[in-house]
Amino acid sequence: MLRKYALFVGVAAIGALVTSCGGGNGGTPTPTDTSTATPTPTPSATTVDFSLTQDFSTQSVNANLALAWFMATGGTTETFNGGARVNGISTIALALSPESVTFNNPDLTAAVTFAGSELVSSSSTLRSYARTDESLQLSVPFGNTLQVTYEQSLPFTRASVDGTLRARKVAFFFNPVTTTSDITTDLTYTGTVQVAGGDPGTTLSDAISSPTTTFTVQASDEHVVGTLMIYELVNNVSTLIATLPVDAVVNSTSTFSGTFADTTHNLSGSFVGSLTGANRDELFILFSVSGNADASDSTDDRRYVGSFIGSN
Repeated sequence: MLRKYALFVGVAAIGALVTSCGGGNGGTPTPTDTSTATPTPTPSATTVDFSLTQDFSTQSVNANLALAWFMATGGTTETFNGGARVNGISTIALALSPESVTFNNPDLTAAVTFAGSELVSSSSTLRSYARTDESLQLSVPFGNTLQVTYEQSLPFTRASVDGTLRARKVAFFFNPVTTTSDITTDLTYTGTVQVAGGDPGTTLSDAISSPTTTFTVQASDEHVVGTLMIYELVNNVSTLIATLPVDAVVNSTSTFSGTFADTTHNLSGSFVGSLTGANRDELFILFSVSGNADASDSTDDRRYVGSFIGSN
């Protein structure tokens, strides 16, 4: 049974971020409050070939996002409805002969499976499946981090208005760092930021964006540093609405977490991430940021949720 999406106003919790190798429904993106947990990889984690040209199965823990947008029946505009980081285990299994792909996620009530007959496009970095009101996409931008995105359109009522909810579940799977050598020179990672959000019921689904950016792991103190910038299209003008500085120590498991704030735009939030690949080849970050209520807006519902995947 479909659990309804709520409107989320709190800061998403920082949870342990884990990856390991291993063997149509909706949900509510409500992160478990584990803000004091430090992300750590599963000790038995092994390298997976994410080329999308051979069978594999793997899982990850606490590396999930949930998002939703709403369109009223007969309407022409889709608005942001809610979003969050979600803790828990996600699994993905790809078989090519016969072809099938099965995905499960903490925010799904049951695993979803797509057959080879539902494949709509494929390459070594992208594999997409679709049917009537569902889709599944496997994306590997660089080789060591796999992003799986499942979407489903569902009947939904928001504030007594009937319509359609487009629900998206995103999970990230990654290969662990195996090198034990010290970081002796700065490591830079450039990649794409994917972000969505805004004011629920108001912000259009295509209004939020973020530019390509670079993060650096400093050899001097092994801190990952960089800045996430979020823009909103306002009257056809791309307007800066958030500047979020990331600064966190990379721990012995090659993961990191922290909090950030933008006092100018009255936002605060949290992030979690990991270096990936045998030789620290890639870096990914998951983040969530929310508006802070003040005297002029006692119920600031703004929420922005997103991710970054970069390569060294």
